[in-house]
Amino acid sequence: METFPPPHRVLYEALNDRETQRVWETYTARYAEQAEFETVDAAVLNGMDDFAKWFTQWMAFAPSRPSVRCRILLVWHAHFLSLACQQMLRRSLEQRSFRCRVWFHIEEPTLQHAILSRCIVTVLPQSPHVPRLIGPPLDLSYWIDPRKVETDFAAARQ
Repeated sequence: METFPPPHRVLYEALNDRETQRVWETYTARYAEQAEFETVDAAVLNGMDDFAKWFTQWMAFAPSRPSVRCRILLVWHAHFLSLACQQMLRRSLEQRSFRCRVWFHIEEPTLQHAILSRCIVTVLPQSPHVPRLIGPPLDLSYWIDPRKVETDFAAARQ
């Protein structure tokens, strides 16, 4: 994962994005002088009218500093991209990707196989999440006997 210039990459983290965020922040900090980094959320921009136009512009821009060797884009939640967008991305990855690299974050394995074949797929470990209750212990009596709780509440109000 620590190669530079980076290949096109798919970061698969099932139903989460915490580990992907950690990997992205570490990578951007390490190569801040050699690359430009940008992110886009495919849950917001996911169609040909919005994402495709934005992506085409991103591929066309030149780096802002002379020390920048390549530009890297992280597409969050890439599984939300429409099939037409995925087809456009596949063509872009094989034709115009000399100085522009694309990383895809997916939570569901639904990207087209043609994209996956052009990327290195990394399955990230799942972050264990143990819920912690904040505040006083929950009173479960309402769920156990709701009628009794309602009558006790009505009696206390009178």
